[in-house]
Amino acid sequence: MSDIYIDFEVLARVRSNIDHIAEVMERPGREMDEVDGESMGVSALASRMNDFGDEWSYGIKQISKYSGAAVKMLDKMKKAFEDIDDTLAKELRKAQGQCT
Repeated sequence: MSDIYIDFEVLARVRSNIDHIAEVMERPGREMDEVDGESMGVSALASRMNDFGDEWSYGIKQISKYSGAAVKMLDKMKKAFEDIDDTLAKELRKAQGQCT
């Protein structure tokens, strides 16, 4: 039988980093969404720049969406491990009480 160890400090740091991704990417995503390809002068370049801005913005929104989902999942994992730890501690105390 092996021991399971969860480093909650590391888990909290990973959660914070993932949560911060959405914040960091929000401004560039918004700015790319607002890019006006017409300012490029050449119509083919303008069209491609508009497409790029739309694609970039969509990609950033997806990253934000999935990072938010990852944060929620990490929160659930932490809660599950805390619940398991509490239950195990309770059962061990109960078993020790029966042995004496």
